[in-house]
Amino acid sequence: MIENTQSLLPAGDHVRAFTLGVEDESLNELDRLLHTLGVETAHRVMAPVRKIVAGTYFGTGKLDEIRDQGAAAMNEAGAGIDLFVIDVELTPRQMQNIEKILGKPVLDRNAIILEIFSRHARTSEAKTQVEIAKLQYVLPRLAHLWSHFERQRGGGVGNKGMGEKQIEVDRRLVKKRISILSGRLKEIEKERKVQRHSRESVMKAAIVGYTNAGKSTLMNTLTESKVLAEDKLFATLDSTVRALNPDSHPPVVVIDTVGFIQNIPTSLIASFKSTLEEIVHADLIIHVVDASSTHAKEQFETTVEVLKELKCDDKDKIVVLNKMDLLTSPAEVNRAKLVYPGAVRISALDVDAVKKLRQQILDYFKTKMQVFEVVVPYTEGKLLAKIQEHGAIANTKYLEKGVFMQVKMDIGMAQKLGVTRYATAKLD
Repeated sequence: MIENTQSLLPAGDHVRAFTLGVEDESLNELDRLLHTLGVETAHRVMAPVRKIVAGTYFGTGKLDEIRDQGAAAMNEAGAGIDLFVIDVELTPRQMQNIEKILGKPVLDRNAIILEIFSRHARTSEAKTQVEIAKLQYVLPRLAHLWSHFERQRGGGVGNKGMGEKQIEVDRRLVKKRISILSGRLKEIEKERKVQRHSRESVMKAAIVGYTNAGKSTLMNTLTESKVLAEDKLFATLDSTVRALNPDSHPPVVVIDTVGFIQNIPTSLIASFKSTLEEIVHADLIIHVVDASSTHAKEQFETTVEVLKELKCDDKDKIVVLNKMDLLTSPAEVNRAKLVYPGAVRISALDVDAVKKLRQQILDYFKTKMQVFEVVVPYTEGKLLAKIQEHGAIANTKYLEKGVFMQVKMDIGMAQKLGVTRYATAKLD
């Protein structure tokens, strides 16, 4: 069986790709995705499609032309093209037919995203999620991928392959593996629910945005922590939780989440459902946009669309235009402002600017709090501790019946603790 850890890319330290797409910015993004994998884009062609051909997506005449261009694309050392990457989602039959015409390994956009996710997964949950998505991608493409891997081993195009019996065996093994992993993921999701339940008493701000917008860097500066932050697409796949300010009452945590991207495979969205639920359960969304990107508006809108899919588009948000320090002209600054008028404009590396953002987040949560006046009997020590932990104490007096407290607290937390505006409190 094809190993789940086996790369979909051709073997070799320096892989050269020919990219073919139908839309310029999407093709530019594909080149950045390949760069993240260490693959050189040696040649690229834009080929808008008026009508999709069922068996080959592009017309055979265009594919013949691409094959000839690929054969001619040699570098100074005489190295040619190692694979063709098509910037659309191809059906298994289309991929196989295109490969027969081009005579080289062929991968689509989904395969490249899956490969990046596979390499960047760190935690048990992320690894399990990615493996399920990768196997679901591989399953209908086994016949194609067998010849793909055999070429890596030196078999050549058009060889007979492993045979139908072996492919059927592999299909059963892949299905069994998916079933096992799905069961494992359910157990992991149960653990995540327990962890999420333990955070019900704290205020949560989720950082979301397009991949490589600088979310992890902002998280590090906001919380003075060290979350993995790299100038690569999808450097973060796991949700990370950090306290915004350990001394704040009530406690506020910030959650870093996986970055979004155009045309992300639906299997990945489904697989990362439990991770994305961190956004669903957040009280506030910090939407980070890379202001230095010439396509910041489109990236902003892609994130908005994903939030709509998650039914989170009605949550309160703070939009942050990040990387403002990279803008060198008034025209670039004005273009960035148009992405979202009224957005916070900062560099995540500017400590003073991020401190102001931190205070803005804390101030937001303060507006969600109300003042309660409560007398806590001396016998209710646990309740007293919880009120002190989750509320901002304005005034305290020690009376005969108990401790009188004037406390600012989130309404939901007050209801959970049984605290009313003017009452003697008791923990049930």
